Amino acid sequence: MNTDYTIWIDVEDIFQYFENNSRPSGIQRLVYEILHVIRKQAATKPGMGNIALIRRGQDETQLVSTVSFDDLENLFAVRADEKVAHDSRPAPRSRKTPRAFVRNLRHTVIRRIESLPPELARPLLTMAVNQLRALRLLRRFVQKQLKRSPKTETARTPAVMQSSTTASTANQPKPGDIFLILGAAWSEPGFGDRLARMRKAYGIQPVLLLSDLIPAIRPEWCALSLIRDFRHWLDTTLPQCGRLLAISHATAKTIDDYTRKHRLKLLAPVQTVPIGSGFGPPRKVTGERPKGLPAPETYVLFVSTIEARKNHILAFRVWRRLVADLPPEQVPTLVFAGRVGWLVSDLMQQLENTDWLRGKIRLLRDPSDDELAHLYDGCMFTLFPSLFEGWGLPVTESLIHGRPCVASNATSVPEAGGPLSRYFDPENTDDAYRVVRETIEDREGLTKWQEQVRTQFKPTPWEHTADAILDACHAAYVDGRAS
Repeated sequence: MNTDYTIWIDVEDIFQYFENNSRPSGIQRLVYEILHVIRKQAATKPGMGNIALIRRGQDETQLVSTVSFDDLENLFAVRADEKVAHDSRPAPRSRKTPRAFVRNLRHTVIRRIESLPPELARPLLTMAVNQLRALRLLRRFVQKQLKRSPKTETARTPAVMQSSTTASTANQPKPGDIFLILGAAWSEPGFGDRLARMRKAYGIQPVLLLSDLIPAIRPEWCALSLIRDFRHWLDTTLPQCGRLLAISHATAKTIDDYTRKHRLKLLAPVQTVPIGSGFGPPRKVTGERPKGLPAPETYVLFVSTIEARKNHILAFRVWRRLVADLPPEQVPTLVFAGRVGWLVSDLMQQLENTDWLRGKIRLLRDPSDDELAHLYDGCMFTLFPSLFEGWGLPVTESLIHGRPCVASNATSVPEAGGPLSRYFDPENTDDAYRVVRETIEDREGLTKWQEQVRTQFKPTPWEHTADAILDACHAAYVDGRAS
């Protein structure tokens, strides 16, 4: 690979995420795996080099601040079993700043509003979001007026060239360099504006990896605050990105449809990159089974945040029918493993009203990696009835642990599950009930299926994901030089 250019990888959203959360979600883990491989390649692969992790500067006028791979690795030290206090996160800039405090307060207020009944939450949240946006626009207007002041104009060096950790211009982006965006950049309210300023100042070329467009195209499954933030991010970011990458063919088609509808011109077709299987090597199950977990081979596992899109309500309806149709000893327990998210108050009330189907459904909140490993190891099979996915990480995670998955046939899920999974229509309770019941009742067939998964599943290495992304960056660089 030609190393005349640098790939600047934006990680601002990851640091922001860990200011409010102690454990990574799927997007952060995906980015971590990609960057972990890129770090190894940069150290060992001939021709590799010129990779830099980048954050927003420490105030509104600074655009560039580099961090080390070690800083990033330390953030993920809590990804296994430990619950680490917020004040133990690594420096630099991991301490609570006034801006972080305000952001935390904003998130808390919004989440509290979203927990109210919808008829009350909608107008309150609309009012709150509009006020926050108005204040943000007012602040930017005042800053622009101050920058135009003659007193500051003569003495000021270009703001984009200032950075506490990149004082030398040799460490600044230069025309033709690539700005790679991998994660949840929409979490930064002013990301699009920052990207526009960086393009103008440095002449960089953005390359954007998209997981999905769900908040924009299927807003019924999302919190109101996310819908507004995500749409604003799309409106201000996509027009500046000539090259887009997608984590599945289904997502690539969604992006194609969206850019065509909104008349956005791309420099190249949307490219699908292969997604690695699982996060790190499968954890070997050793020692005693953690207390509180159900006995092996007595349960079906559903790993996911409980939210409307994941379709836990369908799982509840299927299990309610199983309890009505079969003897109790023939109905395995359904284990929900994850935290309670949004838009599921009706489901949670139904579960409470039925005493969690008299114990046939259980919730294990925020299981550790060790608990998850034991849960996968002991389950009969996993269930994933999601209505819409960008990829389907729980499906591949099930397969890499050697457990079959009964899954939705919607969007990208069959790409993740491949021929070793069984599928049903997530909008059709009868279809889902049929597939699940047949799997439960055919224990001999289930044993053969488990063995097929253990012996036939071929995981995709994260090296393939990183190589595809780096190749796309190189192609963007070559295209930029030719234009």
